[in-house]
Order: sequence, then C-alpha cells, then structure tokens
Amino acid sequence: GGLMQPVIAVPEPLTETERERYQRTMAIDGFGEEAQGRLKAATVCCIGAGGLGGPVLQYLAASGVGRLIVVDDDVVEERNLQRQTLYGNATLGAPKADSAAARLADLNPLVEVIPVPLRVTQETAEEILGDCDVVVDAVDNLPTRLVVARTCQRLDLPLVFGAVQAVNGQVTVLWERHGLALSDLFPDPPRSCPTASEVGVLGPMTGWVGSVMATEVVKLLTGVGEPLLGRVMYIDTLRARVVELPFAGRS
Repeated sequence: GGLMQPVIAVPEPLTETERERYQRTMAIDGFGEEAQGRLKAATVCCIGAGGLGGPVLQYLAASGVGRLIVVDDDVVEERNLQRQTLYGNATLGAPKADSAAARLADLNPLVEVIPVPLRVTQETAEEILGDCDVVVDAVDNLPTRLVVARTCQRLDLPLVFGAVQAVNGQVTVLWERHGLALSDLFPDPPRSCPTASEVGVLGPMTGWVGSVMATEVVKLLTGVGEPLLGRVMYIDTLRARVVELPFAGRS
C-alpha cells in the first residue's frame, strides 16, 4: 500500500478488455485492479505537449488514465523532432494538441483524449483545469508556469512540476494542501529562463524526466508508493546522477 490517500477515491470497474490490456501493471505488488480502476476514473490535464509533455502523455495514455486533456497552442516544427518523439515529419506544421491526440488515440483507444489548442492564461486557466484530478506542468515558459501554479494553488490541485535545461532536469510535486507551492520552491523567480534554442536540450533527457513525471501522476492517482512531496529530484544526465533535495513548504 501507499503512504497517502489516493487522489481518486472511487475506482471505476474494469472491462475484460481493460484487464487484458493492463495486466502487466495490475501484476505489480500493491497495484492490482483497484489501482487500475482509479486510473480509469481519473482526468489528468497536461499543460504542454512538447519535450516533457510528450512522454508524460504517452505513458499516461498507455497506462490507462481515463481522460487526458492536452493543452498546447503550438505547432510541430522540425527543430522539435530531436526530442519530441510523439511527432514526426508527417505532422510538421500540425497543431501539437491535435497531433498528440491522434497519436494517443492510436496508442490506446480506450482513453479519452481532449485536445485544447490554447495558451493557458489567467482568463482561461480555471476553465481548463477545473475538472482535473491532477495537473502536469510540462510548460516551456515562465509566465504560463506561474499562471498554472497559481491556479492549482487556488483550486488545491496536485501539480506535477518538471523542468529541463540543457542536460539537467528536475521534478517535484506541488500541492497547496501540503503547503507546497511554486512560490515556495522559487520564492524569487527569475524574470525569464534561458530557452531551449539558447542553451539547447538533450533529447533523451526529456524522456527520462517526462517518465518520472508520468510515474508521479500514477502514484498520486492510485495512492501507491511515495510521491515527490517535499522532495525535489534533480537529474544530472551527463554524470548520470540523481540527487534529492528536501523542500520544506509551509506547514
């Protein structure tokens, strides 16, 4: 069992098809049909369908999360493809939200995918995030990140936060209920962050960090394991080192 209450209180019953499809997950010790039913009952909103959002969405769809809301106002460009493996040459110029939804529907037709080709702003945030159980911050710009964080804080939604820069990544879980907000993690946020075009980004690392984020979502929804609450995982890819720093929020 886990150390915390699952975000999803009531599991949905599984069909025979779902039992068959998710057998490898359900075979995990402490997981079983109940945890899989919690995933089925869940709605997860992923803000950003790029380097981090891609692997997050692929693994959440494959894992059987019932509804995935994909929020991205960008289109697929060739320079994305060194890391954004959800897309390909066939989808160049297509809106990422729609292209991601099509790919995820093929990966797992049992999952409902809702594309939202919008930028999250103060005006749209509550409407987009209002029906979610867990929110994923896979955003590449600070203003959107701050809006998402504040909205999750206001709605008391668990927020799986991930960021990458060049060859390093970090992941944590922010949740107002536990006194953990972005403003606690970065009390003094910079005015801007270097962009991927300025400092670069190592493709395989986004898969690693995105996979950690997807795993955190699964843990939160099911109550299995210990999520990254009050802990920040730093991934240094060139040294192949993972360091964990305690992160004390407001008690």
